[in-house]
Amino acid sequence: MSVAGKTALITGSTSGIGRSAAKLLAAKGCSVLVTGSRSPDDAQEALKDIQSTAVGKVQYVQSDLRDVTQVLELCRQADQLFPEGIDILVNNAGIQHVAPVDEMPLEKWNDLIQVNLTTPFILSKHVVPAMKMKGWGRIVNVSSVQAIMAHYNKAPYISSKTGLVGLTRAVAMDTAAFGITCNALCPAWTDTPLVAPQVKLHADKTNMSIEEAKKDLFTNATPTRKINDPSQIAGMILFLCSPDADNMTGTSIPMDGGMTVQ
Repeated sequence: MSVAGKTALITGSTSGIGRSAAKLLAAKGCSVLVTGSRSPDDAQEALKDIQSTAVGKVQYVQSDLRDVTQVLELCRQADQLFPEGIDILVNNAGIQHVAPVDEMPLEKWNDLIQVNLTTPFILSKHVVPAMKMKGWGRIVNVSSVQAIMAHYNKAPYISSKTGLVGLTRAVAMDTAAFGITCNALCPAWTDTPLVAPQVKLHADKTNMSIEEAKKDLFTNATPTRKINDPSQIAGMILFLCSPDADNMTGTSIPMDGGMTVQ
């Protein structure tokens, strides 16, 4: 599964799945561009962790992906840091807001669509030309099990993640003849900061403790009774960048503990 000598841009890589993916790819010899909008202290802590096992070079660009001008600036800085282009793009960054559709602020809808769907489009559009020239590229979109099955109070999240699966298929079709693959991962509950507000909301609503709410939300919803660990998603990202997966493109892979087969 060699990615040594490759370059990777991973959005949302100062925490959760993105951080695990950045650490794994960097440890395998990939030069990684870490991005995030977290506080400088949090970003530095994440960078130290990623660099602690890195073989490849690790760079950092702060970027608030809700702002399209910052996304375009991220593209410009990626070009400066890696003039020969990005080999691996992991569209991992995602945001969430939980509310019934009739109470969902339009601002939140716009933010979620921008981060979860428009940014992956912009970044894919930007990196594909260099991938075509090299005859090799890997794009991995981190979607969600909620692109396959719906849930209450998540209209913009479900819409954006379903759209990301559609974008995956479209990009796969447009790039398949050039040695580029584009695939999506659809994880269910994963132990990341993204789910913390939902846990608290569930705890408050049901008068449970945080730990009880986690168990009720995470383990009781899946046949395996397990929550994903970010490192497992990172391992699948590495696999999709490996020679073993070079004939896989346009796929959407559930990592859901059997949730969607119930």
